[in-house]
Amino acid sequence: MSGLQTQQALVLALLGVALGALAYAIGSAPKPPPTLLGIRGYKRLRSLAESSAFSAIEPTMRFISQRMYGLIPDGLRDRLEREIGMAGNVAGLMPHDITTLMLLSGLAGAAVGGVYGYVKSSMLLFAALLGVSAFAAPYLYLVSMGHERQRRIQMSMPQVIDLLSLSLGAGLDFPASVRQIVERTAHPDEPLYEELRLVLQDLSLGRTRRQALEQLSDRAPCESVRDLVSAVVQSEEQGTPLAEVLRVQAASSRVHRSAGAEEAAAKAATKMMLPLVLLFLCVLSLIVGPIALRFSDSFQ
Repeated sequence: MSGLQTQQALVLALLGVALGALAYAIGSAPKPPPTLLGIRGYKRLRSLAESSAFSAIEPTMRFISQRMYGLIPDGLRDRLEREIGMAGNVAGLMPHDITTLMLLSGLAGAAVGGVYGYVKSSMLLFAALLGVSAFAAPYLYLVSMGHERQRRIQMSMPQVIDLLSLSLGAGLDFPASVRQIVERTAHPDEPLYEELRLVLQDLSLGRTRRQALEQLSDRAPCESVRDLVSAVVQSEEQGTPLAEVLRVQAASSRVHRSAGAEEAAAKAATKMMLPLVLLFLCVLSLIVGPIALRFSDSFQ
């Protein structure tokens, strides 16, 4: 047996031992509660009905994630919980579902990398690279979804604050104003209106206005939401008219949105420099390359 074959056999043996240890740890871990209610249950059922790919992998993911529950440290669970909330409870996923998707994705990437590396005689390198990249992909996608959702909330906030101010000025109280905005919107699937519906649900469950708004600030920790929550809480504590406070808040939100747009436009020029330089080098190589080859042939 050659040295390369010995190395490949050793890698396969170590991989088999690691998979066996992982299977034992997953099988012996404590299980989570079997029920899933509330907004996440609704999102899970909706994703199962709308996505054939998710409905195909969901039984396997659920079986493994129920056994991954006890293996997740509390710090990691809290962090994943926060990222899932910022992403809008996407597909009704739980923290142990995310770790299961990361595990399955990493194993699939390592398998593909191992097959490709076996052909190229560098099995360990390709398996490690693709495995690590695929392992991180679900978490990075979750984070990117959260950032995009926060950006959309930030963009929609000035209009909602204007509507709140008008409704309060017309004599409605705060919950009724929020209900009018949610029920009459033309875009009910927008993240901000979804968060406002959750605020109304919290109020209907008996939570105070401050508690419901603080929950909103935790789920959507963008600047405009924090400013709105702070303004409403201070108005409630000090007894100032909320309509006037929100009118000022709406003007401030527009200023912040304009400043953010100007900042993004200023950064766009800098971010475009590298792609433009690479494009210029490609065009230059296409022009200069044939000329250089022609000159080299003429000197031979």
